[in-house]
Amino acid sequence: MNAAPSWLLRRLAPLLYVPVFLVWYFLLGGRPAQHMIDVSSQLDALIVFDARWILGYLAWFGYLIGFIAWLYVVDWPRAAEIPRLAFLLITGMTACLIGYTLWPTTQSLRPEAYPDQGVFTAMVAGLQGFDDPSNVFPSLHVYTSIVVASCLQASRYVRHRWVRVASWLLLVVIAASTCFLKQHSILDAFGAAGLFVAVWALWRLIELRRRTPPAPAPAPGSTRALRRPGSGGSRTRP
Repeated sequence: MNAAPSWLLRRLAPLLYVPVFLVWYFLLGGRPAQHMIDVSSQLDALIVFDARWILGYLAWFGYLIGFIAWLYVVDWPRAAEIPRLAFLLITGMTACLIGYTLWPTTQSLRPEAYPDQGVFTAMVAGLQGFDDPSNVFPSLHVYTSIVVASCLQASRYVRHRWVRVASWLLLVVIAASTCFLKQHSILDAFGAAGLFVAVWALWRLIELRRRTPPAPAPAPGSTRALRRPGSGGSRTRP
């Protein structure tokens, strides 16, 4: 009788995290920057602002949402890969939110005046007009992109090698765009990569334990009780 609810729960439960994440994330916005840790680094000075990278930055929305929707369609009957995607996203995103809550971060990399690059400059100015430079370490943009690329790489439903290659290239473009637009410090991208390694290792450990069969219990009477020294040992026949 419980087969149908558990079948649906396995597929739909991860979607319940979406409103939880959005409420938590937006509640963290607008805090005073003077009480935050500035993660700007000297490496960021080597990266010149370029508004044209807004195209790569916005590609993240289609990359993430498109992959989730596609995987739900192809994996819905079996739900063999949905749990892995859900675990990596929910665990990593929750770790980010906890970090943003306890150790709020910011960066001071955005230019005071935007160079004139036409419509691209207008798009960046519009984006950064409502997206304040807080809650940046590690980068959610980069972390979720790494999750998508890794899940797509491991997916049994992807038949063509070029799709995997294109996915990794898009990941690089999205990660680079966060730095070129001064949305993130390069340290935020490194932090996202480190977080992914930790969450992926945790997932692999859980999978290993789940797939390892328990040791069979010994059959009754198949083992002899241990004897203490001097308790009689074995006897020799005359």
